[in-house]
Amino acid sequence: MITFFTALADFFLYILMAVLAGAIVLKFVPAGRRPGVRLGRRTEVLLAMIIPVLGAAPVIQLTFLLAPEGYGVEGFLDIATGFRSGHSFLVLTAAAFLLMLAFRFGAPRWIQGILLLSAFGSIAYGSHSATIEETGGLIAHGIHLTALSVWAGVLLHVTVKPSSTPDWRGFLRWFTPVAAGLLAVMIGTGFYLMLLVMKAGDYASSWILPYGQMLLLKHLSLIPLLAAAAINGFIANKDRPPAGWLKVESLMLLLVLFFTAVMSKLSPPHEVDSTFGSEGAAPFAEWLSGTPILPIEAQFSPSPEGVLFLVISLLLLKILFICSRLDLPRWLPALSGLGFIATAYLGLMMVTSF
Repeated sequence: MITFFTALADFFLYILMAVLAGAIVLKFVPAGRRPGVRLGRRTEVLLAMIIPVLGAAPVIQLTFLLAPEGYGVEGFLDIATGFRSGHSFLVLTAAAFLLMLAFRFGAPRWIQGILLLSAFGSIAYGSHSATIEETGGLIAHGIHLTALSVWAGVLLHVTVKPSSTPDWRGFLRWFTPVAAGLLAVMIGTGFYLMLLVMKAGDYASSWILPYGQMLLLKHLSLIPLLAAAAINGFIANKDRPPAGWLKVESLMLLLVLFFTAVMSKLSPPHEVDSTFGSEGAAPFAEWLSGTPILPIEAQFSPSPEGVLFLVISLLLLKILFICSRLDLPRWLPALSGLGFIATAYLGLMMVTSF
């Protein structure tokens, strides 16, 4: 249970830092090509103050696991000073404090950006990837999380009040290529990070594990995200902001952040068999795919139910694009995107045996 709350704290931390990342990035954009809604100085300071509160969750988790009963505060300090996750928290706290001062006294935007980058770096330092490969893992994880947060942050600012952007075409002219570049960075660093924690051939086999399930769901959520981003950037009316489609893209980005947060709290499958022995199967995995047999090796085992779910997922994805051309209820694209993720997940699990 505490792992769930720690993952939830990370999720809200990612959202908070994405909002700050979007706010800082938009300070570099001319006023006419960015949304008129901006965070006030007090709000920026408050958000910076909350960063250490949410960032303390992993240290609190380790304190409950390792420190004896009645040793709470001292145990927390011992974890903070003696473990990698604690060092990550201390650097994050220092970066958040300096960022708070930078917001409070109106420091130049580039200083604010550097301090926020150092906060992302501190999170990356405590990640699985940085533990496996000190330099490469830290840099890749930091860049991956920063790219995702900048995209989500800018989009969330625009989605709050789309009509506040005076020159929508001007906004799209810079944000569309930036979002495409951020996506390319996310894919490149994501692939590198995946290969750090598992063999490429074990990707499908890892679906039996909790980590693999989250990775699969994250990858599936990228598909409706890309569809919504393409519609916003190239298909939707460019004279005024498509408020409904901006919400769909924001929702998909938040799902990616959520799956990323949960993944960070699960054991990566360096060796699928040994991880399965210690962690067991993911919830619903055995119910959908059957009882796994060691050594675990994913195999394509088509079933009528699984194929049906995959067909439904493709139809739901098609509905997304149909909605972009017809005047349909605004909730339908969001429901179609969520439905695609759910049905594609069910279909893939049902046509895979382990």
